[in-house]
Amino acid sequence: MAELSITPKSSTKNILPNLYEKIKTESRERKRNIMYLIHNFLRENKLNNTAQALEEEAQLIKEYQVCENIDLEIILQEYLNYYHTKFQKYPKIVRKMDETTIPTNFQKPKSSAKCKPKINKEKLTSQEETEDFSFEITSLSNEKPTTNKLQNTEDKCLHDIENYSNEWKEMADDIMKNFIPKRADVSWDDCLGLSNTAEKLKEATIYPLLYPDLFKDLPTWKGVLLFGPPGTGKTLLATALASEGSTFINVSSSTFISKWRGESEKMIKVMFDLARKFAPTTIFIDEVDALALSGTISQHEASRRFKSELLTQIDGIQSTESNIFILGSTNSPWNIDPALLRRFEKRIFVPLPNKSVRYELLKHYLNHPNDIKEKELHVVAQDTNDFSGSDIRALCKEASMSVVREKIKEINSRAAVKSEMGLRKLTITDVEKALEKITSTNKGDDNAKYIDWNAKFGSW
Repeated sequence: MAELSITPKSSTKNILPNLYEKIKTESRERKRNIMYLIHNFLRENKLNNTAQALEEEAQLIKEYQVCENIDLEIILQEYLNYYHTKFQKYPKIVRKMDETTIPTNFQKPKSSAKCKPKINKEKLTSQEETEDFSFEITSLSNEKPTTNKLQNTEDKCLHDIENYSNEWKEMADDIMKNFIPKRADVSWDDCLGLSNTAEKLKEATIYPLLYPDLFKDLPTWKGVLLFGPPGTGKTLLATALASEGSTFINVSSSTFISKWRGESEKMIKVMFDLARKFAPTTIFIDEVDALALSGTISQHEASRRFKSELLTQIDGIQSTESNIFILGSTNSPWNIDPALLRRFEKRIFVPLPNKSVRYELLKHYLNHPNDIKEKELHVVAQDTNDFSGSDIRALCKEASMSVVREKIKEINSRAAVKSEMGLRKLTITDVEKALEKITSTNKGDDNAKYIDWNAKFGSW
């Protein structure tokens, strides 16, 4: 006959108290080990007064010490590596607190009063307060805002960002790396032959801020697409717009690439949320066709979700009076999804420069001293048909470099002294030789394709 073993009730009652005591003991040991690790770290960094205060407050026993193979920095580094391996990002260990979040009932222990360091309570300058805020926001209105008003706006925006969750805060930091500061070396005058396109951009972004009364009841363009052959000045126009001083965010498809599900859609939400906080804002999407390709049959589910979120956010700014402007550029407008194309109310063709514009570009980029006559320059402008602005700039660089190469060869052959290192003037022969080496990156058939697409979908 089999024996039946029955556990007494008294032993069952003792399981939970014993388990509870074990957990409490392990917790006390962890806290004690942490105290000894901190104490050892303070001693190694020669913070003897602080270490002495910790020893007295925590009642650390001198008979115990940290083992030789244990170090606080190594433990922290191991944790960072583990977190990065698991979540593909590093955790935030500390964060900056403002005055509203510092506990008011915080008091230092009396026993450590003799070790209290002296603190120099000087007021922080505005530059120190915003040392991690690396871009400039400038008003476009005729009335220049005061420094205090501008500082308050920046502080409010940064305070709102501090209220983000850790995940959103990390995304906001990544987006803010794409904020372009104001540049003084680029202006609308550098956009030679693009005055009409520049005027359209001003109508959508600058004039509503300069003359708000004129645009009070008149909706402005919220989305403009610049399309055309490569090298015609689309990015240059965006750079000139960024030089006006409003918040300018330059993003591309690589900004939103993530292997985690839903991460790209969150990045879109964070970007548009930041754009609202720092308005007036221009979001420049370079090569916008890479974000939403035409056709949905072969698209991955993640691409469809991302495109849906992008279209929703653009609809959100178009249905409100927010000062957010979307500027896109592409060399392949026929690859853009029709749903995204509809969000760009103005689709402006940036064509190859004509003969008169090519002449102006040659004069602008041939800034090296030269003896070239106007008639000769007109002939070069005639011979550079199908050249883009970028091609003409490359041509002028090649012509200028031929003079430098000639001087280097002369120096190497007869060891010229520094006083003889002046460069001769540029001649039309140098330009003609450069024209034999530099060819156009655009062909006539390709340009015809842009003209045909502009006739069907362009909205000048």
